[in-house]
Amino acid sequence: MKIKHIWSVLCKESVVNQDDNLISIHGVLEELTVNIAPINPATDSVPERLTIPVNYEIVSFWVKDNPKEEIKVQIEYNLIDPQGESLFSRIQDLELPENIKRHRSRMRITGLPVSQSGDYMFVIKKKENGKFEHMISLPLEVKLLLEKPKK
Repeated sequence: MKIKHIWSVLCKESVVNQDDNLISIHGVLEELTVNIAPINPATDSVPERLTIPVNYEIVSFWVKDNPKEEIKVQIEYNLIDPQGESLFSRIQDLELPENIKRHRSRMRITGLPVSQSGDYMFVIKKKENGKFEHMISLPLEVKLLLEKPKK
């Protein structure tokens, strides 16, 4: 293993200070409650799938074993619903040139696809030596609350 995963956080946003290169992580996400209106108020039916209009990020910290070596890997991000189905998958190329030992990656995502209330997992894998290896799973509890029509 040429690069190690140290930590990852699911958050609303992160900001890198231009003066000292420190990162601030804002709004760590553990749970998301969303009010949804039924498609048909008479039956309280809701869509099988919907996308919550929210922006969020997965911020990760990586460290190379050998700072003098150039490293190129791929990071895969998957969102798995409570039934075990993948709702999306994205791949990010990660390149660390020589003499750089540490790296922070940020995967910015718009829209959260959901299928039901429950525990979702953001699964992060790293492709090194030709195959993807599981690094971490970040849980997010989603609560979909049905709005009752006003009378």
